[in-house]
Amino acid sequence: MNTDNLSALVVGIGVVVLIAGFGVYFNSPGLNKAVSGQQENFKHANIGNATLQIDKSQFRLAPELAKISGYINTNPITLADLKGKVVLVDFWTYSCINCIRTIPYLDAWHEKYADKGLVIIGVHTPEFEFEKD
Repeated sequence: MNTDNLSALVVGIGVVVLIAGFGVYFNSPGLNKAVSGQQENFKHANIGNATLQIDKSQFRLAPELAKISGYINTNPITLADLKGKVVLVDFWTYSCINCIRTIPYLDAWHEKYADKGLVIIGVHTPEFEFEKD
């Protein structure tokens, strides 16, 4: 058997062993027992035909919006204004082509979901001097 065939055989066996190891690990009773004790921390959400489990123990309160130099298209916002809403924070800069390309999608999401609680906050983060004015 030449070296190339031997290398391919070793890699193939390694992949099979790795997949089998994951299967054994994720089906082990110890893991299932550890996970089942965490059920009270999860909130169930139904989206279409899928049910998601969201770990509520990982949620933290957002910090108050502070040190904002100005607002362009809105009045100042507080956390109380955002309570119970889905907030998308979009960090962008004036000359970023990828930032500019997202604008139609953000506009469409705002149009479709603003009345359902979506708030989009754009944060201009200038990189170059000419963007800071």
